[in-house]
Amino acid sequence: MWFHNRLSGKATEQVLASIRERLSASVTAVEEHGVGTEELTPEKVRQALEKRPDLVVVAGGDGTIRLVASELVGRDIPLAIIPVGTFNNLALSLGLPTDPVAACAVVDNGAVTRIDVGVADENNLFFEAGGVGVDAEMFPIGEEIKRGRFLAIFQALWTVLVHKQTAVELRFDRPVSQAYQASFRGNVPLHRRRRRFRKSKHRIRLRCSFVAVANGPFYGTNLAVCPGAKMDDGLLTIAVYRDFSKRELALHLWSISRGTYRLHPKMETFESQWLQVFSRTGLPVHVDGHAIGTTPVRFGVRPKALAVMVPGRANGAARSGTKVISNQ
Repeated sequence: MWFHNRLSGKATEQVLASIRERLSASVTAVEEHGVGTEELTPEKVRQALEKRPDLVVVAGGDGTIRLVASELVGRDIPLAIIPVGTFNNLALSLGLPTDPVAACAVVDNGAVTRIDVGVADENNLFFEAGGVGVDAEMFPIGEEIKRGRFLAIFQALWTVLVHKQTAVELRFDRPVSQAYQASFRGNVPLHRRRRRFRKSKHRIRLRCSFVAVANGPFYGTNLAVCPGAKMDDGLLTIAVYRDFSKRELALHLWSISRGTYRLHPKMETFESQWLQVFSRTGLPVHVDGHAIGTTPVRFGVRPKALAVMVPGRANGAARSGTKVISNQ
């Protein structure tokens, strides 16, 4: 079953025709449904999954992938991704080909693996990252940039320049000294970097611009705010952006959006299975760019909750049967 939306970033008629041809050559039964101006909803995805397909293929952007993947969490139906969106963060994190037609080969020759899924406040799933603070304020601006309104870049920079660092409390599932082992602050021994973290038990208080909680390395406009994040380690990677001047933060976000610089000595990086964030005043919270409210918030991870296909042959076995295909 194939849902396609011609308004998706790279989903031109030519690209869709090429994808259709490649998939038809290897799929025995495909039901095609043009979305067009019709909205793809979770209900429609669930109705499609009632047919129990062997494999779900999503040819779309991160928004459509998130919608479909959310309905696949906890199921044994693998998800194959053909990136035709604007930024394609999940595909990038999984090492998939950026060319949509080339990505079709993963449907035939890919290996099935399982990745973690993040969750905020028990029912808000995320596949890329969540965030607290000015990070959440900038995501609506990112959507404007995504639509080609590039003047919004200046709005984003202005948002960074006028924000104020805020005091937060972070609570981890483990002693802070253990969670802090993931820090990327150069090669200085841990005990010389943050001595006070050694004395903390499971929580710390600090001032920061924002807290990013990542399931994978990329999100937003291909930002790598949590370098080193892995999608299958059963842990969240938490980056605290503290002690940045407004100029430093603006330059850092600009540089990582261009792919030129990913690590910064002022980042504090932690790893944990869950994290609670508290603040005296409510700070905005997002998951995968979707606002879900304000602090306090609890982030967690569901280990290996989603089956996905990545490059490589899965035990030499080819899959057949009906495939549900969706386009953003």
